[in-house]
Amino acid sequence: VLPELKITDSSRVAALLAGDFYTVPALDKRGGTGDVSSVWRAFGDAFSWVAGVAGNHDMFGEKKDAPPCFPRHLYYLDGESVELQGLRLGGLGGIIGNPERHQRRSEEDYLFALELLLEESPDVLLMHDGPRGTQPRQQGSARVRDLITENQVSLVVRGHSHWDEPFIQFENGTQVLNVDARAVVLTE
Repeated sequence: VLPELKITDSSRVAALLAGDFYTVPALDKRGGTGDVSSVWRAFGDAFSWVAGVAGNHDMFGEKKDAPPCFPRHLYYLDGESVELQGLRLGGLGGIIGNPERHQRRSEEDYLFALELLLEESPDVLLMHDGPRGTQPRQQGSARVRDLITENQVSLVVRGHSHWDEPFIQFENGTQVLNVDARAVVLTE
């Protein structure tokens, strides 16, 4: 993609990941859970740095709840933030659901983790699950939307639920970009 955009210096380009990179090997059904470490490393080979969150289908290694062990330029975010090139990125992976299942938190735990993350004032918030949109078919959590609109976040990048219209802006100015099943290239 970078050569098509006439970007020859990938050291000045980063990748933001919103999860769900696993697919069953036969490509014959949705769902499943598996190791996506190689996908993250492939992004790391192509970009100066990578920051992202896990989707509810993503594992890192053989153990279901093990955090990834990545090189220093790959930033797995789950309830934390990092500052990269003057940009504060926060990330919250997984989805709201039964905490007995992989990459899920109860709604209360998810909202609490989000509140703590928003206290760090991220410029960009990476989420797998995320806020409900402004249109009826833009699935997500109304309570997550309420928390985000009570705080000032410039951009939320989220996945998990596909929206036909991937970009919205809330009344407080927060923009939400849904990247489920898409790659989005942002340039200056």
